[in-house]
Amino acid sequence: MRSIFFLLSLSLCLATPLPAAELIVDIDFNDEVYIRPEPMTEGEVAKLVRELHEAGTDTLLVRMGFLGYFPYRTELSYPMGFDAEHARRHPYARNLDPKELESFIEKRLEVAERYRKVIEMYNPPEVFVREGHKHGMKVVFWIDIFDDLYSGYRSKFIDEHPHCQWTAKDGKTVFQGLISYAWPEARAFRVAQAKELLALGADGIHCSTSAHCRHLPNVQETDAYGFETPVVEEYRRRYGVDIRTAEEFDKEAWHTIKGEFMNRLYREMAAECHKLEKEFWVGLQLGPYTHFSADPHFSTNVVARYRNLWKPLVDEGIADAFIVGDYEICTSPDHPYWTVKGLEPDPKGDLFAWAAAHYGPHCQGKTKLYLFSEWLPGSADALDTRMAAWAKRVRDHGFDGIDVHEAMNFEIPGGMEILKRFRDRLDGKD
Repeated sequence: MRSIFFLLSLSLCLATPLPAAELIVDIDFNDEVYIRPEPMTEGEVAKLVRELHEAGTDTLLVRMGFLGYFPYRTELSYPMGFDAEHARRHPYARNLDPKELESFIEKRLEVAERYRKVIEMYNPPEVFVREGHKHGMKVVFWIDIFDDLYSGYRSKFIDEHPHCQWTAKDGKTVFQGLISYAWPEARAFRVAQAKELLALGADGIHCSTSAHCRHLPNVQETDAYGFETPVVEEYRRRYGVDIRTAEEFDKEAWHTIKGEFMNRLYREMAAECHKLEKEFWVGLQLGPYTHFSADPHFSTNVVARYRNLWKPLVDEGIADAFIVGDYEICTSPDHPYWTVKGLEPDPKGDLFAWAAAHYGPHCQGKTKLYLFSEWLPGSADALDTRMAAWAKRVRDHGFDGIDVHEAMNFEIPGGMEILKRFRDRLDGKD
């Protein structure tokens, strides 16, 4: 009798389809311009969007920031360009061969000229919204909230507000390109960008923790940054201690204050989205902290961090979705990067199972959980194999969907067929 009951229960489970997972494909418009020898046309945008739709994409996540520049018509950013002298003064690696640097400069000047022509021809976010909506897809604009400087690239906001960067204990040294949202003017800047993009028809805004400035030469000191004046003043107000002069202080309280300032940013941006009934997404690194490991990137050299106060983002209705493992290497659980993340309990080699168990119960019915596909291979066979593995992770652990990074990977012969097979696998048709 027990065996019959077990088999009946199993057959009912197998007959009940899993909820459809959302297929999000992100489009790094900067890469789309970079890979083409001629400026990308409106027609090419329309073709790309149509092919992604035909392959089963539900949502386009379109990058609207690039190393401090905004790839659309706006007064918030310098016009798209490249500063060769800045690149020579600030090379992207230590002890870089001058010939390699000059080759980099030559290529980036070519790309900047193509970009200039693109934005003369049309305003990219408007075209993506128009074409995405034509096919019934959501179009969410992706903002890199920490990606504001690189070799040859400059941020107008940072040039005008150099104090609004993560700052060392001396009150002078800054993490070049890493904006601190402890400053109200920094939060106002991002809110202004979100409002511009929403006005162009976006269905939502996503804040990612991607940051190319982490690749640049940096200090070799844990928690070197995070001593901006608003942070120092808030810590002194609460605890009566000046963290710039004290030899010892409560680091966890400090990380929490920095996390509270980040939630203030998210709260202000979400308010703009929600009053228009649009979505607000947050890129969420795994574990108790968002880490900025630098020089090298993905190292244990955590020069800056803040506490991930993610539960208030759920409880207060701020985040409609999290992209978990945002710009991290979750498929490499043995990498030294994870030794300083402080994940509890021990993930035991499966960061996806850990994330589902850690975030799922609290987020269920309130905030969606999407995976990030990491960086994908260039060959068709390897891409198909990799996508099969990602579909299995989404289904096995009950995630609401996945952000596939990025459209460019499927613009190879047979690429859109691979994406369609991935859609079928997400739907259990494999």
